[in-house]
Amino acid sequence: MLETMVGADVETGSVPWDPLGFSKLFDRNFDFNEVMTYPHVQYLREAELKHGRLAMLAFVGILVQSVTHIPGYPSETNWLNALGAAQADKNANLGVVQIAIFTMIVEGKFYPHDGWCGGMDREPGDLGFDPLGFTKKPGFDMKAMQLKELKNGRLAMIAFAAFLAAANAPGSVPGLPASALRRDSAVASSSALCGKTLAVAQPQAQASKTAARYTTQVILPSLAWIRTGLKAAGLKPCELKAVTLAGNDILIGKTEAGKLFGVGNLCPHIGTPMSEGADVIGDVIVCPLHGSSFKVTTGELLDWCVSPPIIGPLTGLLIEKKNLLIFEVREAGFFGGGDIEVLVDTNAKKAYEADYWKGLLDAQGKDDGSFY
Repeated sequence: MLETMVGADVETGSVPWDPLGFSKLFDRNFDFNEVMTYPHVQYLREAELKHGRLAMLAFVGILVQSVTHIPGYPSETNWLNALGAAQADKNANLGVVQIAIFTMIVEGKFYPHDGWCGGMDREPGDLGFDPLGFTKKPGFDMKAMQLKELKNGRLAMIAFAAFLAAANAPGSVPGLPASALRRDSAVASSSALCGKTLAVAQPQAQASKTAARYTTQVILPSLAWIRTGLKAAGLKPCELKAVTLAGNDILIGKTEAGKLFGVGNLCPHIGTPMSEGADVIGDVIVCPLHGSSFKVTTGELLDWCVSPPIIGPLTGLLIEKKNLLIFEVREAGFFGGGDIEVLVDTNAKKAYEADYWKGLLDAQGKDDGSFY
């Protein structure tokens, strides 16, 4: 069906471009598990048009906000923060709500109910919206206009992806610095109406490329109780659950006697995840790879790399013996029974990375020629 759809042009030799064969997946439904998994090409085209239209709106919005400011709306120089600024402003937030309601109405009315199966009662993307009556004019070429919309939508999706890349990874898009689509704050806050003179932004000294993102200072611990989303009543004796809290890999479990505990999920030997098959025997946890065992109450090392025979002890000689990291755990609520909480160092990730960045930045030096 893709061959009969608008979309292919001189760029692809006037034949559909589908190197991964997405348009053929629908024909493979029910081949393996008697379940229809893959969408029809109608649904894929509907999705392409919808994403293209949204990308075109986003492209125009990013360009407009980078050069002008609509009076009465919050002034935000960075387009990435524009939505947050609108939600924080009472009047602008009302506009966001109106847009959301309008979008829900349109989506509800024109939702492609049978598009997944190829049974849509309209052409993909055709919402019947033509307030200026272009389609009724003599000589109007519908296929040519559909092709233009597709091409512009595809280009807008690429452009929007480039904007995101440039904003999050400066230098990743040639010729598009991260600050290219931001209004200068001095210009944005001034007005040229009613005889006022437009202020000229003063040049600012360029900040170091790395100073804002990394630090080489000593990071002090910052302990906080964080909820895991688990409940003690949902854990059986000897059962283990792995969670990641503030960059800490933690294993929550119960001893054979049903006592709650929290330990580091990575074995001190070579970092094997304990959640991948560790055994809890009494109040001892045993690593699934080389059989190292630790007390879950204190983290004390009991046995170091005892299996498999010969190979396990040999690998243990290569790594210094260490105790298992333990975490304090509790149940939330006045009388317990709530979510399990763990006392973690929220600065652990930054502290771990500080030495790495210090060595890297010492070797790299600052932009002004000095060193960290």
